[in-house]
Amino acid sequence: MTTQLRIRSALLLALAPTFTHSVQAQSGRASLNGWVAFEDVAYVDTQPRATVQLRHAPPDTGVVYTTTTDAHGFYHFNVVALGSFVLRISAPKFQDYSAEVYLPSDFAGNWAVQLKARKGAAH
Repeated sequence: MTTQLRIRSALLLALAPTFTHSVQAQSGRASLNGWVAFEDVAYVDTQPRATVQLRHAPPDTGVVYTTTTDAHGFYHFNVVALGSFVLRISAPKFQDYSAEVYLPSDFAGNWAVQLKARKGAAH
């Protein structure tokens, strides 16, 4: 192998991780996990089900992701688009929750919320 060829091979090997990393860093997707707790409901009890919605902002884009919490209050959005969203969480007998969320590329985050009981609502 000539010296010039060895230098080119070494340079390509050195740059390969950089190219791979830049491609992975721009996947154009994100994920969001979370947990919903409920006021006056013990965490060891089966949790009420909540509807969790990510609506792309501005709303006229039409992108909406919806899921429900499991028996432990956990939810998961595996793959969502990037950008600004309104996160809405609702459950019967509890006050609705809403927040603005920004999801950048390759974001994997967690969002925990405690829903407050509606006045006069019995659990």
